[in-house]
Amino acid sequence: MTVANFLIIETDSDKGSLDRLTDEFSASDCTWIYFTPGEIPDLPADSTVVTYLSDASMAEVVTAAAERKWHLAVMPHPSSRNTRIGFGISRHLEEAIEDFRSAEGPRSVDLLRCNDRPVFNTVLIGDAAGLLLGIGGGLGWRERVSQFFVESRKIGSHPPAPYDIETLKNKKLSTAAVGIVVVEHGSNSLLSRQILEQSSIQDGMLHALVLAPQSWLEMLVFYFESIILHPTSSTRWPKFAGHIKASELVISSPREIPYVIDGDSATSSELKFAVTTDGLSLYPGRHLDLERDGGQGKEIYRVQSLPSPEARRELILKPLPYLRHAATDDFKELFLILRENARLSSSFLTLMVLSTLLAACGLFANSSPVIIGAMILAPLMGPIVSLSMGICRQDESLILRSLRTIGWGVLLSITCAALAAGLLPLQSITDEIAARLSPNLLDLGVAILSGIAAAYAHARQEIARSLAGVAIAVALVPPLVVAGIGVGWFNGGLFIGAFLLFLTNLVGILFAATITFSLLGFSPLTRARRGLLISLVFVAVVSVPLTFSFTQLVDSQRMARKIEGLQVGEFVVRDVVARRQAGRKVVRCHLILPGPSEPTPNATGDFQQVYQEIRTLLGE
Repeated sequence: MTVANFLIIETDSDKGSLDRLTDEFSASDCTWIYFTPGEIPDLPADSTVVTYLSDASMAEVVTAAAERKWHLAVMPHPSSRNTRIGFGISRHLEEAIEDFRSAEGPRSVDLLRCNDRPVFNTVLIGDAAGLLLGIGGGLGWRERVSQFFVESRKIGSHPPAPYDIETLKNKKLSTAAVGIVVVEHGSNSLLSRQILEQSSIQDGMLHALVLAPQSWLEMLVFYFESIILHPTSSTRWPKFAGHIKASELVISSPREIPYVIDGDSATSSELKFAVTTDGLSLYPGRHLDLERDGGQGKEIYRVQSLPSPEARRELILKPLPYLRHAATDDFKELFLILRENARLSSSFLTLMVLSTLLAACGLFANSSPVIIGAMILAPLMGPIVSLSMGICRQDESLILRSLRTIGWGVLLSITCAALAAGLLPLQSITDEIAARLSPNLLDLGVAILSGIAAAYAHARQEIARSLAGVAIAVALVPPLVVAGIGVGWFNGGLFIGAFLLFLTNLVGILFAATITFSLLGFSPLTRARRGLLISLVFVAVVSVPLTFSFTQLVDSQRMARKIEGLQVGEFVVRDVVARRQAGRKVVRCHLILPGPSEPTPNATGDFQQVYQEIRTLLGE
């Protein structure tokens, strides 16, 4: 059984705890010392010292224990929450005493210091504490929803501040962050154990978690995920957080830094963190994992998601923006791609000709797979997205270049389709051609969704492979080919209907992609206002015939539902297609016999009765 040499307690300790400590550590077994701030007793080296102290008192005692080589055992004082968590001590005094008595001996553990003060649990810098309130579970869904709205209203109170961070290996970082959390290990820290799985109190390293949301929306999404969707997840962590693992760290700022070290608030312009390897001899608590492999000596420097020095200058000048501004690297790479896509090149013209001819073959052959292949091959989406960025950024050169490329592509596609229609001895309107003659509001919705997807896929290179799906969804070339067929057949109705579908796709993509680029931070909405207004006017103009067509579609489906399944005499009405044509209602349907028998001589009368029943149902 482990024996204590000295017991250091608070002078205002409660009677129940004193009685329990008296039973275990009588004056005949060890020396009792009542703690006085600033007066640390000069005890011999290798003494086993049991403490029953608050966090503030423990800071002084731990400093002395590290210097004088005491073996420290910590008992859970009501005001020692951070010490208890950091050293893995049970919150129950009886269990803590049992752990001490049954211990094989003290263990050497690392000691983290902040400006020479020992850190037991965490150092919260800036508004880190407020930001992390969203992490954790234990609440019902009503309480979680209420907490979400409470925390969301506080988002504006977390302004970014400038920080300069330097490690022992001379890695330097200048960034803007809402707050920083510094811990020695994650296994027992309530704020950081969710992500610091590979950490230990014996690996000689500390962890700095840099919390740097760059927009109000980013924080709102984090709160929604952590409070509403995943309140008990052990692996969720905001995407805007950076992680630095090092043995020493210096955090400074041109402003005074507010911080909280184990519950005590203070300010400083510079914080120096250092881990003393095997700096303390400790009887560990039952919750302290000393066997975990923390990857000793391996620094971690994951700061890719943090604002760059250029972005820092913008973020610290005003409150957190509602939308995140795109990084300089995002601008550079994306602009190179979009300017190349906007260029009128021989490869663009070649692909336009090939996709047009392929779509024409598919339309005449009534083959959906061939038409889909033409959709994927068509290069029109590139200059349209480039035009959206030009409108978003009010970049005249990009706008003019994109318009020139789109114009030549449209003209070439219609011309090639018209020539193909004039040369081929085919004059029938297939189902694939007819499907592109009556655009409605649903087509505009598809175009808007496709524009959002196209802009997002261009801005996020990791999902660029989804562009093929966007091209299939929006189908830019097939309507142009049908319009060209209308020109080749001298059919004005064919041309107008198909070209209206192309215009619907074009204006829908432009409007949606322009807004999406603005929301992704490539331009403030104020700069894109003029282009958005023009796009909105075009959308409104196109919506007029689309609304009329959509109303007709709804009316046709309503008529079809009334007639479908009608039974008259021997016949059942099936496969109803209803539409309005030249002011009249036109119905096409199949009359099905219930069995394999032939129609009776009364079938002619049944035909007439079906006709009358349909007229009655439709009201004319």
